[in-house]
Amino acid sequence: MAQSTEIIRQRKKELALNLDSSRTCLSTSSRSLRRRLSPGQALGSYFRRHPLQIFGATTAGVAFLTYLVRPRPHVKTPQKPISRRILGWGISLIKPAIRSYVLNQAKEYLRPNAPETDSLLGP
Repeated sequence: MAQSTEIIRQRKKELALNLDSSRTCLSTSSRSLRRRLSPGQALGSYFRRHPLQIFGATTAGVAFLTYLVRPRPHVKTPQKPISRRILGWGISLIKPAIRSYVLNQAKEYLRPNAPETDSLLGP
């Protein structure tokens, strides 16, 4: 009986050590998996694996933004005299009236005329 309790005790120690090593293995693998799945770590590893592509894309982006943002020389157009500006405003105001007049004239021209009757034949 003492021998069987000794065997059981020894087996319990083996199982406890085995369980402890399994826990350690699980915690380290879980930690490494969490680290690999984190966005910051994934981004850092991508930067380490593809440095030239990142540098090229960054350079191209900066060049494009510089092209968009850079100040361009403005060519000043000479001012029109006040009479030309007023004439332009007048034409802009008259255009709708002219357009409706022309459309009405075209409708009138295209409308079928009443048949002409000959006075000798009657209505």
